[in-house]
Amino acid sequence: MAMKNNVGLSEAELLRCLALLGPPPILSSEDRKDFEEIFRLVAQCVGPRNMVEVIYLWHFVCASWLIKRYGRHAAVSIERQAQETLKFQAERAKLRQQRQLDRENKEVEKLVQTPADVAHLVRLENNFDAMVTETDAILEGTTERDHNKALQQGIVLQEQYNALIISQTAIRNESLRQLELFRKGLGQMASEATEKILEGECTEVNLLHEANAPSIAASEIGNSDDVGSQNRGE
Repeated sequence: MAMKNNVGLSEAELLRCLALLGPPPILSSEDRKDFEEIFRLVAQCVGPRNMVEVIYLWHFVCASWLIKRYGRHAAVSIERQAQETLKFQAERAKLRQQRQLDRENKEVEKLVQTPADVAHLVRLENNFDAMVTETDAILEGTTERDHNKALQQGIVLQEQYNALIISQTAIRNESLRQLELFRKGLGQMASEATEKILEGECTEVNLLHEANAPSIAASEIGNSDDVGSQNRGE
């Protein structure tokens, strides 16, 4: 079976290779169509030509998908922590208001038994309405300060998410590097490696020959000594 080297896989061939790789790392809260669309767009840019390149591309897209997930859940964890804090504050406010309401109910009972103080009854009713409004206001709005406090409380979890993102980024980058090495061709790589070895051997041989070559300066010194001896009649 001839392998296509210069032309990318057709869409049908790409889908067949994708099916052979098994299910992608998708959670039930995530959309499989989004993953497939990302894979299709990346494949359109890279143009994989065989199954090996599809595998490298698969690791690249999976790592990119996990990076997106960890970043999203890092934000969700801050929001969740802020909501839990607000809920706790609302429960405390509700309990505090309930205690105040019980005290005011006792005052109402006393007023019912004695001549009614209309102004005081109106004031108690207004206090009750203010209690409900205060609790609703706590649950309705989330400020940047709430998010900042949530981030501070969950900073350890954020660091763990960052570590996961860094590791998946390394996997994604390595996938591209391996794809580039594969496309460069094993034959060309072997040829370049052989040339480097031969160049290294030639350099080593030249250095060896230079080290073993006789010294010209030494010969000249020896000859001058012989001439001097002859002149002295030795």
